[in-house]
Amino acid sequence: MKIAVLSDTHIPTRLGALPGRVYEICAECDLILHSGDMVDLSVIHDLQRFASVKAVHGNMDPYELRNMYPESLKLELEGYKICMTHGAGSRFRIESRILDRFISEKPDIVIFGHSHVYHSDVKNGVLRLNPGAVCESMKRRSMALLVLENGKKPEVKRISV
Repeated sequence: MKIAVLSDTHIPTRLGALPGRVYEICAECDLILHSGDMVDLSVIHDLQRFASVKAVHGNMDPYELRNMYPESLKLELEGYKICMTHGAGSRFRIESRILDRFISEKPDIVIFGHSHVYHSDVKNGVLRLNPGAVCESMKRRSMALLVLENGKKPEVKRISV
């Protein structure tokens, strides 16, 4: 299963539209995960043209999106337990705070955003993934491609957009 993972699109406040590269990646995927700060519902409608979208709201999302999407989401895909949230507070140690938040769920993968900084590592057997921010400057814009296959190690690739 191919999954496009993105966060912090901030459309239209920081970026006018999704970059074309986002569409190219999403068109090849079975599922799209958005870890918050869409800012406008049009982002979700835009992405749904390519695949099913699961999302959580972020700290910059308006009431409409907060009402439609939860603060955190738990999924089971290809035998992997995935927990997703946006995150809050300082960027410092956000990976550890997110993992601590979900530790009782015994996740295989935690996905988050908020810091606008790409991060992928494994700690205590849990893959921690922040796809970075789509809304950043040209050189820092990123998302992730997550490939899951039951019984195999997850594959993660940083995608510059």
